Amino acid sequence: MSRKFVWFLLAGAAAGLGACASPRADAALQAQDSLIGMRKADLVSCAGAPTAAMQTVPGEEVLTYESRNITGYPSGPSFGIGVFGGSGNVGYGFGVPVGGAPYVDDSQNCRASFTIRNGAVARVVYGGSDVGQTRRLEQCYQIIENCLPATGGKP
Repeated sequence: MSRKFVWFLLAGAAAGLGACASPRADAALQAQDSLIGMRKADLVSCAGAPTAAMQTVPGEEVLTYESRNITGYPSGPSFGIGVFGGSGNVGYGFGVPVGGAPYVDDSQNCRASFTIRNGAVARVVYGGSDVGQTRRLEQCYQIIENCLPATGGKP
């Protein structure tokens, strides 16, 4: 194979992988560095009140934020019987689901922990469900999106 052909293949593969990238996941990943040094008051102002806060040592605390993407799926078909009448034509009814119980998927979540040292962000760590790094980072973006510098358009 010629060198040009190999470079062409590598460039095509890189372009293909780049097309699958998620701007929100990339922004969340970059925020782990860009938010270092942000004052605690500014973090709380842009990210809101933390889910939990813990003092670790004097002058250091960890603020934890959580974001969940909960999706509900119906249990299946159902039927209902309605009776209409009474004053003002108020409707009454009752329904019985036919099939299994509803399914709720809350597997896509992020837990972002900010270590605050001497009043400023010293470290940002993401954790959460094991749904794949890109999906977890996209969920983490929900926590930090208002803390990122404004650009011409959102990712």
